[in-house]
Amino acid sequence: KAYIMNINTAPEYRRQEIAIHTLDILGKDAKAQGVLQITLEATYMGRPLYERYGFAKMEDEMELVW
Repeated sequence: KAYIMNINTAPEYRRQEIAIHTLDILGKDAKAQGVLQITLEATYMGRPLYERYGFAKMEDEMELVW
């Protein structure tokens, strides 16, 4: 299981898919190491991005399982 601590994009660079590309890189690396689950805590602003990526809402965190 992997845990993503923080992803923060400066306002002038938002909506350019930088966070998506970062998640792609982290996910690829996690899979290569045999990790099957990633969790994170999402802010109100970040939640829609993570949901589009495939994370599911949990009680206090969000989770991506493949």
